[in-house]
Amino acid sequence: MKLLLTAVLAWSLVVVKAHGEEIESVNVYSFREAKLIAPIIERFSQATGIKVNVVSGKADKLLNRLIKDGDNSFADVLLTTNVARLEKAKQLGLLQPIDSVYLKTHVPAPLRDRQGYWHGLSIRARAIFYARDKVNPASITRYRDLTASQWQGRICTRKGSHIYNRSMLASFVALHGQASAKRWTQGLVANLAMRPTGGDRDQLRNINSGKCDLAIANSYYYGMMSQSASQQDREVYANLGVIWPEQAGAGTHVNISGAAITSAAKNKQNAQAFIEFLLTEQAQEMYADINHELPIRRDIQASGLVGSWGDFKGDIDSVQQLYSHLAAADSIIADTSW
Repeated sequence: MKLLLTAVLAWSLVVVKAHGEEIESVNVYSFREAKLIAPIIERFSQATGIKVNVVSGKADKLLNRLIKDGDNSFADVLLTTNVARLEKAKQLGLLQPIDSVYLKTHVPAPLRDRQGYWHGLSIRARAIFYARDKVNPASITRYRDLTASQWQGRICTRKGSHIYNRSMLASFVALHGQASAKRWTQGLVANLAMRPTGGDRDQLRNINSGKCDLAIANSYYYGMMSQSASQQDREVYANLGVIWPEQAGAGTHVNISGAAITSAAKNKQNAQAFIEFLLTEQAQEMYADINHELPIRRDIQASGLVGSWGDFKGDIDSVQQLYSHLAAADSIIADTSW
């Protein structure tokens, strides 16, 4: 605890006062599962004495609640799992900028809003997974390799309309143009083994049960399955391998989990302190070790498990462009019935 308090002091945490009384709480709307951030929140409260009140829920529901409550909203901080959601909240006027030297120092420029309205906390990669006994991973180095005829009837994905796939396709539009992104989607859909259903974990389970040989999923799900209480999921982890596509090009598609201060925040300074805490070494290491996401700080290593999957380069330069290309991605998904 002494080391943690020293770290907190190092980044100049100030517990603010209002009318002579300490403000000892910060209110968080979280699109993330509460259990994924609970250990970090507990550490923050232990270090600062600030109580964190969390409301977890579906992204659209919480955004609508912010809109409805307006200036009367009790939410101080918004935690979400996709840059498009953060950018949407900004465009709706639900956020306010943060002017923090600490955040500017530790969050790479491509992974934070240029005007300071939102900041990335961790990186999530959308990788390709394969059946170790059926696929030579050397045969796939790019996302477009999934459109080759040899994979017909051998690929599983969740619905294209999910934000993970919408954002990935938006990155393809940003990198290669709309026509190229549509050809890729048509080729992928032609190679699907089954109608898209379920989440990312389900796609990995489908490989293990022989329903397909390849799948697209966020890599942290794969990591969490390695430590699952379910023996079946641990077997999924053992029987699958991961491919980081585009390592000779822009890099594997990545997105972020991120944070922002709401425009209605009543505890603004505590909110900023909370977000800054999420960028401390301790919190970043916890993100890496607990969730198997990639730290956003360049000076923090990925978990040993993630590191064992091989070197990784992510396409961080496309992150700020994803929101502006979502409409094009949605049009492609609808046209191709993904």
